[in-house]
Amino acid sequence: MTSSKRYSITVLHVAPIVDHRISGLTFAIPPSVAALQCLGVQTGLVTTSTIGRYEKSEPYPVVYIRDLPRYRAIASMPEPLNKPDLIVFHSTYILEHILLAYEAVQRKISYVIKPHGGMTQGAQQVKQMKKKVGNFLFFNWMVQNSTAIHCLSEEEAVDVKNLWNHPAFVVGNGVNIPAHEMLANPGTQPELKFVFLGRLDIHHKGLDLLLEACAIIQDNLRKYNVQILLYGSDIAGSKAKLEELIINYQIQDLIHLKEPVWGDKKQAVFQSADLFIHTSRFEGHPMAVLEAMSYGIPCLLTPGTNMAKEVTVNKAGWAVEPNPVAIAKGMQNLLVARSELSIRGSAARNLVEKKYSWEQISKQSLQEYVSLLRLSTTSH
Repeated sequence: MTSSKRYSITVLHVAPIVDHRISGLTFAIPPSVAALQCLGVQTGLVTTSTIGRYEKSEPYPVVYIRDLPRYRAIASMPEPLNKPDLIVFHSTYILEHILLAYEAVQRKISYVIKPHGGMTQGAQQVKQMKKKVGNFLFFNWMVQNSTAIHCLSEEEAVDVKNLWNHPAFVVGNGVNIPAHEMLANPGTQPELKFVFLGRLDIHHKGLDLLLEACAIIQDNLRKYNVQILLYGSDIAGSKAKLEELIINYQIQDLIHLKEPVWGDKKQAVFQSADLFIHTSRFEGHPMAVLEAMSYGIPCLLTPGTNMAKEVTVNKAGWAVEPNPVAIAKGMQNLLVARSELSIRGSAARNLVEKKYSWEQISKQSLQEYVSLLRLSTTSH
């Protein structure tokens, strides 16, 4: 619902997204910008993906970076986006963002970096040498000139502050809350479906750990009629590695690799799921977990998701350490406590309703942005 109050600030988001590729950024950023606009903020989006445009219609201006001049790109934006009060840079190590940040610094425009998990210790260890070079050449400069880093969870913020020694604040991702008649009914069917939705990145998402865990308890998975469905796009040859592991572990009848799903097909996957599994080594604040919880699906999570503690405290799922034995034990425990699936699914839905609607998240974001701008004005 659009707010009747208009805020006298303009916030420009910059993000490397396209509309035809599965990515947490693609699901998180457009609705977050729209939710801000609904509060009466002037918003817009510059997309910077090298693989194409973002062509989905949105209720705010969307401009592709290659349609802007290389020099003073922000100044060439339509009013009032050519003079934003604040810029939010999503993701990390993107050359176009460095150039835009340089223009922002020259024009004394405040900006925030929202790394979506990309500045944690775990993320820094991926392509470590490239990132060390990138930090030295340009990214350290971009961080130091930013007003703050927008983290998605307290765990991410602690990690980021320790590593980068820079101010940070926490506002999580949000989710569109489905109607109650659309919810899943975990634990009510003879067959149990354990589901993962995301990129099939074997290391990042901890899918190697999950497969080994399934191999450890494969007899019990068969006994309890469990099927494990992994939906997502192949990343750097991970799908072939996963297929090889499935064959080596002889669990072809239990594990099924599926193509990515969107829209009604994704909704159907959630509605038929009994458990959402996310055994990631590191994340920001995974959209897929929030979406699953919004459908009333309990979750089995590792600490790397940055949601394991919250899910455990709220009895909305289970937390397991990121190793095959612990993951196997976690799955085994919930198999013998099947009635807990429905109970914890309801708690998951309640948690999302209470904390993670886009309306609530946008209000928190706006509050942080206004505080940062006041602080910036005072310091100048």
